[in-house]
Amino acid sequence: MGNPIIDPEFRSLIPPLSTDEREQLEANIVAEGCRDALVVWQGILLDGHNRFEICERLGLPYRTVDVDLPDRDAAADWIDKNQLGRRNLTPDQMRLLRGRRYNRAKKAHGGTGANQYVQRGQSGTSAPERTAERLANEHGVSERTIKRDGKFAEEVERTPELKEAVSTGKPVLQVRRELKERNREARRERNRERIVAAPDISQAESCYSTIVIDPPWDWGDEGDNDQLGRARPDYSTMSIEDIANLPIPKLSDQDCHLYLWITNRSLPKGFSLIERWGFRYITAITWAKPHFGMGNYFRGQTEHILFAVKGSQPLKRRDVGTVFNAPRGPNGHSSKPVMFYDIVESCSPGPYLEMFSRSERDGWVSWGEVSNV
Repeated sequence: MGNPIIDPEFRSLIPPLSTDEREQLEANIVAEGCRDALVVWQGILLDGHNRFEICERLGLPYRTVDVDLPDRDAAADWIDKNQLGRRNLTPDQMRLLRGRRYNRAKKAHGGTGANQYVQRGQSGTSAPERTAERLANEHGVSERTIKRDGKFAEEVERTPELKEAVSTGKPVLQVRRELKERNREARRERNRERIVAAPDISQAESCYSTIVIDPPWDWGDEGDNDQLGRARPDYSTMSIEDIANLPIPKLSDQDCHLYLWITNRSLPKGFSLIERWGFRYITAITWAKPHFGMGNYFRGQTEHILFAVKGSQPLKRRDVGTVFNAPRGPNGHSSKPVMFYDIVESCSPGPYLEMFSRSERDGWVSWGEVSNV
């Protein structure tokens, strides 16, 4: 009998060994010979590809044993089932092998006539709904896990980056995140171009990945006619309804970070605005000011930024706390500290939009003005 045939499709089904595992296998074969027979079907090698390569390269003898299978689907299923017996598989590799077996069996049950191998000797288990149950019992997992593995296998097969990740042992979850971020960044770049090309800001809809807003609050609706006294701002204010009607939903990208400046007294307003604009609240960042402010009860020395998210957009860094100390900004009443913008740029991606900004900043677009009364 000649050498076994290497079938590229079958070979690609087998998770590769790591460098250390392959070196150990070769050392064992050199010391003890190729103890286990290579498995072939119709002359095609199904199991023992690494042993075969090592023996051929070193001129060492090996044995083969034939397995009787009805077709290629059955042979592929035999490979996956056999590989699941390996102890060095990653969780993702195990999911892929189980999922391929499930999908292959579903295809057979769908009336194609293929893969009768998976139905042999399984009386009463030919119905599609029994496939997951049979494989779950065989592999010691739940039926739900088997079905999810099937979807996972479909995703891997249609996504080259995920296929490569499973093959090399890189966590699929990490690659998914990388792919999502790559797609988000491509969209952000297109949005930057749209912003430049738009005749005015209002026409650059769904473009901004990060929005900062410091609304010109009208505190008269909070129950105290003169709660600010001498600290009352010298600019025009807006009612809560006018603020709620700002075009933030139209200006924000499908994945967007929102930083909403707000005082302690106005926090309930902020939560309602976040929900109305289509964001979900995540946390509050607190600015600890260097001096006391006004207040009818306690003297205010903090101001907050409500951080909210639309869609799915992770932070660029994960080492920033929720409190920062900084002096007031350089532009008078309600001027925000420069340090805040440094935090935003280090944590959130552009394009950046600031609504009711008190000053210009490179790389940012400003919308709206805070006009003096």
